[in-house]
Amino acid sequence: MVLQMSDMLYENPLDHFLTLIVDFVIFFFKSIYYVLEACLLSCIPYRYRKKKDVSGQVVLITGGGGGVGRHLALNFARLRSRVVIWDINKDALKGTADELQAEGFYCHTYLVDIADREQVYEVAKKVKQEVGDVNILINNAGIVACRTLWDLTDKAIESTYAVNILSHYWTTRAFLPEMMNTNKGHIVTVGSVAGLIGTYGCTDYSATKFACAGFHEALYTELKTHGFDNIHLTLVCPYYINTGMFAGCKPRLLPMLEPKHVADSMVKSILKNEVNCTLPDSVRVFVPFKYLLPAKMCWEGMCRLMKGPQTMMGFRGRGKATAG
Repeated sequence: MVLQMSDMLYENPLDHFLTLIVDFVIFFFKSIYYVLEACLLSCIPYRYRKKKDVSGQVVLITGGGGGVGRHLALNFARLRSRVVIWDINKDALKGTADELQAEGFYCHTYLVDIADREQVYEVAKKVKQEVGDVNILINNAGIVACRTLWDLTDKAIESTYAVNILSHYWTTRAFLPEMMNTNKGHIVTVGSVAGLIGTYGCTDYSATKFACAGFHEALYTELKTHGFDNIHLTLVCPYYINTGMFAGCKPRLLPMLEPKHVADSMVKSILKNEVNCTLPDSVRVFVPFKYLLPAKMCWEGMCRLMKGPQTMMGFRGRGKATAG
């Protein structure tokens, strides 16, 4: 199909050409600045980096009843934030509240099934009334079935999508309007390395985590385009985490990450307003190769070197866990 000038952003060919040149020059010099800035910041130790103050801010963590979510709650409580925990497990909620209380902190707990849109909206109203507007939203909850497509049930697929990605729409839509009113806030999307590289036994899980990355990037462009520069977004993509979610899996090249390390790294990224947080950092370097190298070569690396399928075949996890 031939592209007509009327289909382009600028109908006048000269305007189109000149604007493109100007924008390219601006992009070029800004790119140099941003690359130098990133290199400089990477060389500065964390304790010397500028970090935002979250004391007194309301931090809501979904899936905060255990694993990474519980450590996040402890970390933000130590930073004097007002912590709000959502979880579907009543005992897990109490466990997190008790741990915070043991250190002299208090958190607000709510029993919520985030797969239920109406329940999310209803409890969100209660949070605003009882605690206040949410300043930092951490979409952390997630589930995994870890079965091949032909072994997955329809219900398992629907549940994975409902919890791992659709819930992000409900929670974000519930709390984003107040952030937009003040042009302040932070939304954290917990994805996974399985959302950067398709993983055996995870057609449901990987797909939802790929969707998390798309959700994060698209929302970032929407907020930026409309001038909401002080609403920050962070996408967190961790490797396997030792929470029980992937119990039985034995990665070949890298050990599983510990929940405390993941939570600590997430908080550091949030305080620095980082857009992406991939754990470990080395994974971020290798992911682009899947787009550059031959597909057969990538498969050999995944199957023969990383033993990805063999790793997942040992799965005996509990099926539902806080995300990681």
